[in-house]
Amino acid sequence: MPVLQSNLLPAVFKRLDLENRIVVLDMGHAASSTVSFFNHFKCRLSFVDIYSEQFIVCPDSDSSHEELVAQMAKSLNLDTNIKVDICLFWDLFNYLNDAMIKALMEALEPHINHSTSGYVIGTRDSRNQLPFCRYGIVDKSSLTENKGSGTQGAIYPRSQRDLNKLIDYFEIDSGRLLSEGRAEYLLFENRDSDKSDKSII
Repeated sequence: MPVLQSNLLPAVFKRLDLENRIVVLDMGHAASSTVSFFNHFKCRLSFVDIYSEQFIVCPDSDSSHEELVAQMAKSLNLDTNIKVDICLFWDLFNYLNDAMIKALMEALEPHINHSTSGYVIGTRDSRNQLPFCRYGIVDKSSLTENKGSGTQGAIYPRSQRDLNKLIDYFEIDSGRLLSEGRAEYLLFENRDSDKSDKSII
């Protein structure tokens, strides 16, 4: 099984009291390695395969922002009072247009607090293509990457600066280069940040 080293994932776990129950939202395909890893913690682990939702696979350009927010909220299917500690976005943002990212951020907002972290895999810049992979966690600094099955969806490559402007109450705290034209980003909740021109890598 191919393994990808992460320099940023350890920082996600350092922020948490792992003696307490944590809530993890994995917005990718349910990887057996991820399930095995989180079995070692007091954890509620939710998988949300937004990639395969019909409104993502076949987007309707006539959908309003409110309609997209409702569709995202239905896909997330989170209890009203749930606050998420870790959001594993993986490479999801690369498959969403700007309107979809804004809708996802609004739908997710009630479940975010000051201690929420996010982990993202993106392109190094808007000129790079994206490998078609499915990701999971092996340990606190290692990921699995398996080739995706089926047809890769449309890609919306963005620079780090452009992504940072779209993720609303999240902010890219740090970034590192990965192989094959990719980068990894660590997101922290920061509703007061000025993100007009910030670049990490």
